[in-house]
Amino acid sequence: MNKEFSAITGDDTTPALSIIPSPDDSPILSPILTANPHIDPLAAIAPRTAFPSLADDVLARIADDMNRQGFGVATDCIHPDDLSALRRFIEQAVAAAGGEYVAFTGHDSIRGTFLETLALSPEFMQACRTIYRHGTGRTPPTVPFYQVLRCLSGKTGERHAFFFHYDSYVITALVPVIMPTEGKRGDLMMLPNTRRIRTTYFRNLVDKILLDNKVTQVALRRLISWGYLRPTRVRMRPGNVYFFWGYRSVHANEPCDHDKTRATALFHYANPHAGSRLRGVARGTPAP
Repeated sequence: MNKEFSAITGDDTTPALSIIPSPDDSPILSPILTANPHIDPLAAIAPRTAFPSLADDVLARIADDMNRQGFGVATDCIHPDDLSALRRFIEQAVAAAGGEYVAFTGHDSIRGTFLETLALSPEFMQACRTIYRHGTGRTPPTVPFYQVLRCLSGKTGERHAFFFHYDSYVITALVPVIMPTEGKRGDLMMLPNTRRIRTTYFRNLVDKILLDNKVTQVALRRLISWGYLRPTRVRMRPGNVYFFWGYRSVHANEPCDHDKTRATALFHYANPHAGSRLRGVARGTPAP
């Protein structure tokens, strides 16, 4: 028995036996789970979650990467089965739109999909709250995500590429679902951490006006194409989750080929100006 057990675990010590209750309360002997120190017995029998529980030091490293290089990555955090179900949803939506651009905004628009499950995941929310705390030094607010699912496809998809902007939320968590692997891939481009979190909505509004106009947009595209500006390019892989300071970073996506689909889910966390009266007036919904 020891030889067979050693071949499985790489450990030639005599396995200790543990008793794990079965559904009918009869004991089951499980030597493998307890003898291998790399396997957490509880994790091995626990149901799969939408997002893993990441250690604080891992999340601190992600926040450090966001500060240092513009983005941090949680690798292999989305299960292939969840991605497959989401791809089917997206492919049906794009087909219904004649192979053109489709976007879903707000949690109601993706109700019943894995994106709703992920938004409600305590582990995913805790990851964003911890990154926020490490990155800002502030207490993370108890607020829901603002969600967007963007599906670039066809000629209309190209119109939604190369639009450089700041997000309204401090953290952007980007979940790639469908990414082309050939030709134009639709990579994320960013000029990371080009501003601080503004103390007033007015300062934020000025930043956006200076950026969100035709002159600035054309200038940025030309400076990048001529090589005078070298943005950080992020080639994304489904299964990973990419975190960056969306509020602080100028970013856009490159276009993808017309016959390809690029689909990404965005989870925005913590709007620093959510209670601003000026913001409410500008949007036609005055804050109370």
